[in-house]
Amino acid sequence: MAFHDLTPNKTAPANAKSLLGLGPKFICKPKFTTGSIFTGYDRLEVDFHRRVFFAGDSESQDDSMSDDAPPPPESKLYIRSNWRPDLCDIPDWVPARLSKFYVRVQKLYTKKNADSNILPFQERLLEQLASDPKHLYPLADKGLGPCAVLYEQYVKDCLVHLLNETVYERLSLEEALQATASLKAKIQEWLDDYEHVIGPKVKEYIEHHMRENSSSPFGQFYIMYKIHKGIGEDGLWPTRPVCSDVTSIPHALGKWVTEMLLPMAKAQPSYFKDSFVLKSLLDNLILPPNARLFTADAVSMYTNIKTKEALTEIGNFIMENRDEFPHLDPEAVIEALHLVFENNIFALGDTYWRQISGTAMGTPPAPAWATIFYALHEKEMVPRWSSNIMFYKRFIDDVIGIWLTDPDPIKDQELWNAFCKDMDSWHDMKWDCNKPTTSVDFMDLTITIEQDRIVTTLFEKDLNLYLYIPPFSSHPRGVFNGTISGQILRIRRLCTYKSDADSRIKEFFSRLLARGHLRENLIPLFSRAEENATAYLLRSPEEHRELRKRKRDDSHHQ
Repeated sequence: MAFHDLTPNKTAPANAKSLLGLGPKFICKPKFTTGSIFTGYDRLEVDFHRRVFFAGDSESQDDSMSDDAPPPPESKLYIRSNWRPDLCDIPDWVPARLSKFYVRVQKLYTKKNADSNILPFQERLLEQLASDPKHLYPLADKGLGPCAVLYEQYVKDCLVHLLNETVYERLSLEEALQATASLKAKIQEWLDDYEHVIGPKVKEYIEHHMRENSSSPFGQFYIMYKIHKGIGEDGLWPTRPVCSDVTSIPHALGKWVTEMLLPMAKAQPSYFKDSFVLKSLLDNLILPPNARLFTADAVSMYTNIKTKEALTEIGNFIMENRDEFPHLDPEAVIEALHLVFENNIFALGDTYWRQISGTAMGTPPAPAWATIFYALHEKEMVPRWSSNIMFYKRFIDDVIGIWLTDPDPIKDQELWNAFCKDMDSWHDMKWDCNKPTTSVDFMDLTITIEQDRIVTTLFEKDLNLYLYIPPFSSHPRGVFNGTISGQILRIRRLCTYKSDADSRIKEFFSRLLARGHLRENLIPLFSRAEENATAYLLRSPEEHRELRKRKRDDSHHQ
């Protein structure tokens, strides 16, 4: 299968599979090869001049802050500088060597017609699909590949969310523009008030992105189809609402808020970073005979987090724990939270909307915000159930835990029902709790109890199309090499048994063959990836930390 046809009568063009089957990441070759490298050369020259200029110097201090003011917390947010050293400060050998390098490299590039990596009928089909007024081709949720839906169907599915008047309100274009202009002025006022807190570089970053987004100041609303959930009783496919706020006015401020919230989110007892961390936690457990695994999924977590209540709860938490998180200024963060979460204004086509309650999936601070909000309930809830819960962790809206069953089945069911009710007792949030069992699918893992230990393997959804990059996509070679190295290391880290990992890697190899890759090309890449994975797994935690530190230092000095 090349795509999921979700149209009511399977009306998607039959030949669309020859194009959509290339995968959503496929890159077509440009019509012409690279001719002049002048643009790239200019950047190379600036970077090289800077390195020569600062060679041997220790890190310079930022003189923009006064000696008396405490330095703002280190931030990754900055605008790339246009500064370049004066030529009089650059040794004569530098421009001479760069000029010779440029002349020789330019000889390797001649603009000419490029051979297309898709067939003529695929080129025509691409134009037809792009101009088709009846069909759209959005992506499925969970990375399950492209879908085909009718245009009317897509609009109707979007309106299922947007017509919920407790969450969204519709605005005219004039109202939307007026709201974003007012928001821009409020953010500028916040920047002026808290420049001493965030520092001039972050202020410049936020102001720059507000200017860049002013011509089209709205986020963009879209939906992803939850095909793994199956079609609903109402005949509609369930969808996940997403608001990409990259083009919105508060986007850059949201990124700063994310930097402030992340340390707090990571400090929560239920937090874990990813599947690798979860597996390492589970590997250390020794289970009693009555231990069972359970999972829970939040019902529309983001939209069901009421904005007003969340701002109050998280604001109080920040104020009460200000000494524990000295990296942030409580007043600045709380004001920024209000600006970001009370002003999600977005567009869908030529319609404009404001989210009046809930959290927009797609805004930078949403995951950390949701993590902290429910953790405030978990801090009291989980200890109440210490006699029944041996292990409890949550990844945003997905919970995994270990339940200790009671010898009396009736009492155990009563306790389980009471626990599920307790999970639902936080600001009207609801959870789908799955009954404790010996094996569960959680994130990308299948987790199973074997005697007194836990074993894991990969979990892959049945509807996954495995549309890996084909060999003729116009990607840099390193991208495909990285895909192989990353997947093999992932398999080796997540599978408990070597025989299981071996089988999964063979399966991965077969899927790449099915995508058109040649065996003789894959074998050396797989061999190298296995060597790298072995070296990675043999390193001690201290060696991993030192290697990460070295990479951060190298990146900082570039």
